Amino acid sequence: MPLLCCDCVKGFLDTALPIIQTIAAILACVLAVYIPKKISWEQMYSQLLSDYCGYDFGAAVMGVVFFFNQDCKCDVEKIPQKYADWFEKQFYNQKEKYRNKQTNHKFDNVKVKYKIPNDQNLHYQRRLLTQFYFLLDQCARSPFIGKRRVQKDFSSKEANLLKVLYYMNLAAESSDVFMDIGVDDRIPPNPKSINKYIKHIYGILKNANVGVS
Repeated sequence: MPLLCCDCVKGFLDTALPIIQTIAAILACVLAVYIPKKISWEQMYSQLLSDYCGYDFGAAVMGVVFFFNQDCKCDVEKIPQKYADWFEKQFYNQKEKYRNKQTNHKFDNVKVKYKIPNDQNLHYQRRLLTQFYFLLDQCARSPFIGKRRVQKDFSSKEANLLKVLYYMNLAAESSDVFMDIGVDDRIPPNPKSINKYIKHIYGILKNANVGVS
C-alpha cells in the first residue's frame, strides 16, 4: 500500500511539474515586463509631482492666471487677440509691423527686440503647463498610475486652469505667430492634437477629490 501511494505521488509530480514550470516561466516573463514599466511610470509621476511643487510651474500658473484675469478680464473670447498682443510685446519691436503678402504672416521681417526670461514669457508658460498636463493625462490613462490616483493627488481647481490653457492652445493653433513645434518626442507637435489630451485630463480633474476614497 505505501508503495502504491509513492507511485501515485510520483505520477502526480511527473504530470504536475511541467505545468508548474510553465506557469512559473509565464509569471517570470510577466514580472520581467511589468516591473520595469511600473518603475518607469512611477518615476515619471514622481517627477511630475516634483515639478508641480517647483518654481517654474508656479511662475507659469501665475503668469497664465494673471493674463486671463487682467488682460482678458476672465473672458475666453478675448484670449486670441490678447495672446497675440502679449507675444508681440514680448518678442517683437512694436514700432513697426510688416505683412508679407505672399505668406500673410503679420510679423515677417520684424526683428527680435530682446530676450525675455522663460519664467516671464507667457508663450513659454503656456507650453510648459500644456506639456505638464499632457504627461499627467498619460499617467491618468496608464494602468500603472490611473485616474483615481491622479484625482487624489490633484485638486478640482486645476480644471479652471486647464480651461484657460485649452483656449490659449486654440489661439496658438489658429495663429501664424506662435510657430508651435513639439519639444518633447512624447508630445503631439501642435496644439490642435494636444488639446484633446487637455480636454481629457480636464474631465478627470474637474471631478478630483469628489467621491474619491
